[in-house]
Amino acid sequence: MTTLAPQTIRVVKEQQTLEIVWPDVGTLPIPFFELRCGCPCAVCVDEITGRPLLKRDTVPADIHPRGIGFVGNYAIRVDWSDGHSTGIFTWERLRELGQPQ
Repeated sequence: MTTLAPQTIRVVKEQQTLEIVWPDVGTLPIPFFELRCGCPCAVCVDEITGRPLLKRDTVPADIHPRGIGFVGNYAIRVDWSDGHSTGIFTWERLRELGQPQ
């Protein structure tokens, strides 16, 4: 099943979240820290095993996006305050990260 594109993506600085409005489920906020820790790039996740390489305790508690850009009509790329910017977050990945744990 293909995940629908979000209607809105908004940085909410005072809540330290990325707020995403989905056409089928409404608003799902993702804390900046969790989004950064959930980066799917090859620097953060082993490409062969899928094992996380990024250690959560190395991510600054005050991490925040410096910029967000669209990648086609299927993902976003985030430029983080820690200098990381190689992760591409597909709509599917964002939906996973936005679900309550």
